Parts: sequence; structure tokens; C-alpha cells
Amino acid sequence: MAVKHPSTTPVPRWPDEPVDPEIVWVDYVPSDELPVYFGGKPVPAISSQLHAPGFRDTAVMFALGADDEATDDIVGVQVIPMLVGAVQERPAWAVLAWAAMAGDFGGELLKERLPGFLAEVGDAFTRYWTPALSIEEQMAELTQAEKTA
Repeated sequence: MAVKHPSTTPVPRWPDEPVDPEIVWVDYVPSDELPVYFGGKPVPAISSQLHAPGFRDTAVMFALGADDEATDDIVGVQVIPMLVGAVQERPAWAVLAWAAMAGDFGGELLKERLPGFLAEVGDAFTRYWTPALSIEEQMAELTQAEKTA
């Protein structure tokens, strides 16, 4: 599903206020995923990759509306793969996975490290993110690539 941005819809913006690490929901999933939800619990969302230098395994998550269409509300960040992917380019992020796996023992470390992580992702989003192509545009690109191959 592509994120739609008609000319009357504002371009998504990273939250103006810093995300409060006290209410962020973070987990490390054994499939090597680190989801971070800003509002304190997971919500229906769709991920959109950043396509930024050094952030190839990082995506922002947009809330899904009642019609299951992506909104312009950024509700979190998803890093997948984390330890075998993103950490290769950003070694300091390994601490986030460890702290998430450690549960209560990693809580203070998460609160300490999340603001820096989110600031990095927010900067990359602001500088590099572009909306995903529609399915029709993606299919046209595939068709063109097949013709030239």
C-alpha cells in the first residue's frame, strides 16, 4: 500500500515535540526487528522506508485510518533487520536491541538512548524521505526494467 499525498494533504512531518521516552513502546523481536511506537502501545500502521544514507534498514510507521489507508500521522519507527543489518552501519544502535531484550533491566538505558536514536531517524526522515510509489507506478517500473533487461 502506498502512502498517498494529494496536493491538498500536507507532507508528513516528524513530531515537533521530542518523543517522551517514558511512554514509548519498544520491543526487540527475535526475527531481528526493533519496532518503536511513540504513543506507548502498538497501533495499526504501515512502514515506509527512509532511503537515506546509513538508514537502509529503517522505516517510519504511518498510522492507518478507519479505511485502512495510511495517514500522514507518524506513529513510530521500525528497524528490520536490526542486528544483522542496521547495526552494521550504526553500531551504537545495538544497545537499543539489548535494552529492549533486557526488559525492566534495560528500561533506564532505553530512556537514555532513545532520544538520540529518534533524533537521528527524525533528521534522516526530514532530509531524505519521499512517499512510496503507487502500486501502478511500481508495476510500470518493473515492466520497464524487464524490457531493458
